[in-house]
Amino acid sequence: MDIRGGVNVAGSTMQSNDALKLLGVTLDASLSFDKHVTNVVRACTFHTCALRHIRPLLTLEVAKAVAVSIVGSRLDYCNSLLYGTSDRNFDRLQRVQNNRVVFRASWSASASDLLRELHWLLIRQRVRFKLTAVTFKAKHSGLPAYFHDDIHI
Repeated sequence: MDIRGGVNVAGSTMQSNDALKLLGVTLDASLSFDKHVTNVVRACTFHTCALRHIRPLLTLEVAKAVAVSIVGSRLDYCNSLLYGTSDRNFDRLQRVQNNRVVFRASWSASASDLLRELHWLLIRQRVRFKLTAVTFKAKHSGLPAYFHDDIHI
């Protein structure tokens, strides 16, 4: 190993990386998911800005459908891994979810009213709900067997 943190393999220096992206989830060395949350926030912000440009051309129902599919899918993908992450990460994701770009005339409405209208749970509740649903299905269906055997009441 040299001074810069690389590893010498067969005469070549291989540089190490502080994060690994695997199946769309960025894993950092400390498993804090800070980089993953940053990537999710960046992607959601990009797409909501794009939606802002075309929002006047869309009906409210179409804008809701686009927001749910674009933002909701990114917030839900592998979110069960975020159980136990820092409050800062949850707050950053919550700010993305609270973005009011969908509602052209509802800037004065509270974020909780807007989330209720979209039928969205808060980020922490989404993570908890997903873990609970997977656990319930595994316990009551017996599938997958490796997971069912590890669940004890």
